[in-house]
Amino acid sequence: MRTIKRYFLTFLLTGIIVGAQAQSSSQLERDLADLRTWMRKKTSQADSVTRAEWPHVKQEFKRLSSGLDRNTDKLSKESKQEYAEIKSQYNTWEERNEAETVNLDGRELERWERTLTGTTQIAQIKPANMRNAYIRMIDYTRAHRRNWTLRDWEYAEFVFGELNSRKAEVLDELNNGDKIKIAALQVEMATLKKSRDASEKYKERREQR
Repeated sequence: MRTIKRYFLTFLLTGIIVGAQAQSSSQLERDLADLRTWMRKKTSQADSVTRAEWPHVKQEFKRLSSGLDRNTDKLSKESKQEYAEIKSQYNTWEERNEAETVNLDGRELERWERTLTGTTQIAQIKPANMRNAYIRMIDYTRAHRRNWTLRDWEYAEFVFGELNSRKAEVLDELNNGDKIKIAALQVEMATLKKSRDASEKYKERREQR
């Protein structure tokens, strides 16, 4: 009787393990499908992704690929190959964007970070302080944007991207009031940038006449 019970428990445990492995494999395939869809969408937008958006893009890829990185050995041969191809494509894209970002001077970037957000450690801003960081940045942008050069905007956009990336990391820890306020400020920043772009195009047209 004990032998039968032992065999039964072993069979049951084996079934549980196999079931868990199958479920894990199924989840990994869904993760790969999500990453595939995301990558296709981003690839079609690659040339229009701004410097401000890039930190958030990196954060998204890290989130979508973290589980796959930890469990690559559990993927099928075909899925492993596809994942390797997606990573290679992404790494090429990242290297190109990082190369374009290198021309931002480190000390000058820190000055802009401190001026716009109050800190050079944006990746460590606490959820309770996110709202004030956005308010500070938008207030400064409103006040000084008309005197900014294109180079100034490059620094401002990069800092804004860092701030958006940090916001994405702590989103679940923000209260609804802060989420609504920050979303409104993000929209305003986009509007201010569009206004600058429109002004630049107007100047170009006048110079061409």
